Amino acid sequence: MKRIFLFLSILVAVALACDVSVNIAPTSTVSTVAETPVLIEPPTTTPEVFISLTQAIPATAVPSATPLVQPSPVTSTLVTFGRLTLEIPSSVASGASGTDIAPVTNEDDAYWNKTSGHLQVSLNDYYVLQGKFHQPQIYVYPAMPYVELVPAAFEYAPFTQPVAPITADQLPAVPFFNAAQVFASNIQAVSFQNGSGIRFLTEYAQYYAPVNNYELVYHFQGFTNDGEYYIIAILPITAPVLAETSDAGAVIPAGGITYPDINDSNADFQGYYASITDLLNSTPPEAFTPSIDQLDALIQSMWVAP
Repeated sequence: MKRIFLFLSILVAVALACDVSVNIAPTSTVSTVAETPVLIEPPTTTPEVFISLTQAIPATAVPSATPLVQPSPVTSTLVTFGRLTLEIPSSVASGASGTDIAPVTNEDDAYWNKTSGHLQVSLNDYYVLQGKFHQPQIYVYPAMPYVELVPAAFEYAPFTQPVAPITADQLPAVPFFNAAQVFASNIQAVSFQNGSGIRFLTEYAQYYAPVNNYELVYHFQGFTNDGEYYIIAILPITAPVLAETSDAGAVIPAGGITYPDINDSNADFQGYYASITDLLNSTPPEAFTPSIDQLDALIQSMWVAP
């Protein structure tokens, strides 16, 4: 009950405090390292695939009353799936497909499988779709029903009024990932058409994993201003200074940072993650693929209908 009461307070704060803007709310970029990865133990069973897909939602024309982002010189595709409208830059993906995920509420179901029912949007022909650990997806949950069903969704909820500089202990985590963030870089608050949240680059693992392009993601989490909807976006991204995989023999590009010997009892993993964080923070946004600016633009374009 205490968690639900606190979450309700957060939702009220969102509705009162957030100022909708299509611009990124400036904050100080920080060099920060997340806490030591800790396995998120499931209640009784071993991890399974998160969810199954059900009925697909066809894209529809955007209602005339829906707020839209300002025109951009970059070619983009405007789509609507259910209550979510977004503009997809052509440099990110060719389009998207939407799926309504049916409720999974049985007590015996693992917590990472549970949902009160939500919208899941997948980006089509995403440039890094093939061969990456994560798929490019955006999730829209009815906030309170999801939190009541999965308390971890509250524990990993994004803060609503960040105080600069944003630190790693303020960052949200994905409720349905059975792993922890090993580092976080490029942290910044971002507003979308009728809400706000935070984005950063990170990698999830259950051990001191090397930071690499196979697992690196642009991670956004936030709420609509009325507190009704909880949005999570997981979008693969690559950096020119990272190895392509976590394999021991993977080539470290010029300017990259060598991963410590995992068999060395004196290996400085925290120092490694701090250096990686500094390196990615100093890498120009346009050097990433897709560029951080274009992923920010996609997030900023979102409109979640009441």
